[in-house]
Amino acid sequence: MYYYRRKANPIKWIIIIIILACLGGFGYWFYVNYFSKIDFDKPEEKQVFQPEEESEILTAAFDFIQGDIQISIDNQPYEKAAKSDILRQGHKIKTGRESLAVLNLENGAIIRLGADTEIILESLAKDIVSINQLRGRSCHYAAGQEKYFVESSKIKIAATDSRFEIITNAQQDYLAILAFENKINLEIFDAEGILMSMRLETGEKALVDLKKNKNDLLKVEDFRRENLMREEWYRWNFELDQKIDEPILDEPLPKEEPDFVAIKESLELTAEAKETGIFLSWSVYHKDDFKNYQIVRSENNRDLKYPDEKAIKNSDSKELNSYLDASAKKGKKYYYRICVLKISGKVACGNVEEIEMPREKEADTIPPSAPSLSAGISETGVSLTWSANYEDDFKNYKILRAFNNSSLSYPLDSLAERGNGQENYLDNSVNITSPGNYYYQVCSFDLADNYACSNIIKVENGQLQ
Repeated sequence: MYYYRRKANPIKWIIIIIILACLGGFGYWFYVNYFSKIDFDKPEEKQVFQPEEESEILTAAFDFIQGDIQISIDNQPYEKAAKSDILRQGHKIKTGRESLAVLNLENGAIIRLGADTEIILESLAKDIVSINQLRGRSCHYAAGQEKYFVESSKIKIAATDSRFEIITNAQQDYLAILAFENKINLEIFDAEGILMSMRLETGEKALVDLKKNKNDLLKVEDFRRENLMREEWYRWNFELDQKIDEPILDEPLPKEEPDFVAIKESLELTAEAKETGIFLSWSVYHKDDFKNYQIVRSENNRDLKYPDEKAIKNSDSKELNSYLDASAKKGKKYYYRICVLKISGKVACGNVEEIEMPREKEADTIPPSAPSLSAGISETGVSLTWSANYEDDFKNYKILRAFNNSSLSYPLDSLAERGNGQENYLDNSVNITSPGNYYYQVCSFDLADNYACSNIIKVENGQLQ
């Protein structure tokens, strides 16, 4: 029996070979980029690295602090940190809102803390450095360090001469780890030990969500440095990294800080003459090197500064921003300047302010013009009228009267007082029936109580003379 055998189509086999090659290539890529970095083997016990018995214990110091930075020593309550504080193994550091800090370790490693961050310096041994991050975000530069670890809850990062960032929430169940330079190793633990381990390359970011199951708790993706630059935190870190990476040139060492410097960004002084003295006010000094204020004054030196001029006032209160110089004398001209004595012993001064204390007003001894007095008499009394005083410093009129005495005097013979616009007076106690001699006079007074008196009017036995 004859069977017909269909000839195979060669194009079909070419397509099958191409498909198998693609599947093989994808499988190799998947292995290299996933299984070679992530190990899902049987959990191992968590390794605890112990420093060598004779290992030197390092210290750390603040290179920069901004805002509310606190430290806890030997599990004591947190206290406000100072830039001069020495940090040791076991110390805790936390930052407040809108606060930043930079820690330098003796071995050259650098830790930068963002706002609302808390860490523990678990180990500062020379051969093993271990940091426990309780919350917040931190950037680490493990310069030349072979064993540098950062732990947070069930996560452990091992780095060697690397730069990386770790971000944790307060519950420590969600983390982000970014590798900026060189690879870092990441281990995730459960109750039995190491659940998963992987390697992060430069430019990779690991997102860990411990609330999810094993297959979904880790996500790895690439990040672009320029995209991070939109955030102020990264711009600040990258600028500091750039300073570290700048090559050290064979140049002369920078000059020491000068003994004196004039500044404009603060200590801006204004002066105002008041009745009680010269009132000074200025913008406060904000830098951390403040020791005290030195207020200097001179009568003839336009370029005065401390300590060339003796201070009339000093204060270690950084928030002080005003002072009254009650010793300034009337009619004197003064030059003032606010200087700051720094912790280093150097001096910074603001602008020079020139001001003159007003002179005392000279006593007014010039009397006003004397009024011209006229009179009439009737049964109702003696009617007096006089010329008006229009001078600017006019105060009032005083009417004088004397009996049988032509030498009238103030205030002995005062009868009445009149104001501006009241240039008349009726004395109804004397009339045409009154016996004896009466004498009248009107005096004009100014604001300095100088006065001038009019002509004298005489009434004799009820008749004008």
